[in-house]
Amino acid sequence: MIKDKPEDFIVDEVTNIKLKKSGDQVYVLLTKTNWTTQRAINAIARALRITKRRIGFAGTKDKKAITSQVISIFKKTKEDIEELNMADMDLKVLGYGDDPISLGHLTANKFKIRLYVSDDETKLIKKRIPEVRKGFINYFGQQRFSSGGTAKIGKEILKRDFENAVKIILSEHSRQDEFDKFVLDNWKDWPAILKECPRFFGIESKVLNYLVKNPTDYAGSIRKIAKPLRRLYIHAFQSLIWNRAVSSILLGTDIELPGHKVIIPEKLPKNEELPLPGLDTNYSTKFGKLLMKELKIEKIDIDAFNLKSMPELKSWGANRNIITKPRNLKFSKDILSFELDKGVYATVLISHLVHKT
Repeated sequence: MIKDKPEDFIVDEVTNIKLKKSGDQVYVLLTKTNWTTQRAINAIARALRITKRRIGFAGTKDKKAITSQVISIFKKTKEDIEELNMADMDLKVLGYGDDPISLGHLTANKFKIRLYVSDDETKLIKKRIPEVRKGFINYFGQQRFSSGGTAKIGKEILKRDFENAVKIILSEHSRQDEFDKFVLDNWKDWPAILKECPRFFGIESKVLNYLVKNPTDYAGSIRKIAKPLRRLYIHAFQSLIWNRAVSSILLGTDIELPGHKVIIPEKLPKNEELPLPGLDTNYSTKFGKLLMKELKIEKIDIDAFNLKSMPELKSWGANRNIITKPRNLKFSKDILSFELDKGVYATVLISHLVHKT
């Protein structure tokens, strides 16, 4: 339904930054094609000969898309930015400010997506538009879980099974079956695996380079992965448990998405906030008990979120609205356009539009 062409998926961030004529931070509108946010930031940092810590951003964006977002760069000038010539990137200086861009500056995302649909699917979408405008279940979408491996890695880290976490990182990829098999067949032969590792596998290369020198320190090799990504592993597992607990309290028809089921109830529940599992979550409530049930299925206890062996990944239970409403939802000539609050997934909205009862 959605092709792999970047021009079929356009996302623009909506931020609340305040521009000034001067300041330590230069604010830049970054528009990129076929770049993840992390890779783009790394490339810009290298081009400017600075560390990536000097570049701030609010949200992470997928690779197969055309995306725009505001980034901040510490102690650089408009001229420094305008001299850059980055492939498939456009950088436009907006102004200056005092604060680096962070998640708190992101308020929403605007989407424009081309859907490749049949006449029957088009009719169904047009029929569903008025219903979805009223709101839909705010599940975490498939991007949160990648191919499913992200949550699995998080689970193994919570279990303190760092070797198994590394095994998933190195051997579970889409469209890399030959390398994945080589990893499993030659497990612990780190020099051989590193030699076969595709050059574009940056994370895997960092892990393997560490293991070549420290063959049994799996926790240490995981720490070679950037902290935001390591946190994402844990957050993906928390999100998976939240999705499953939400599904279990709703009545309706379910459809499969990677990593979880999406339930579409006949009548929307009231919009309330429900917690993700974490150290400070109240497990005595009805929803808390459902979270606990799902955690027990995965053999994870509450104290696992403390992660004393990796304290930088200690995780709390943030709240998430069970219902979310899109703004300016329109469908015309195969183009679906809408605006969603931060943290809401476009793929989940689409799944509600095309689900067949």
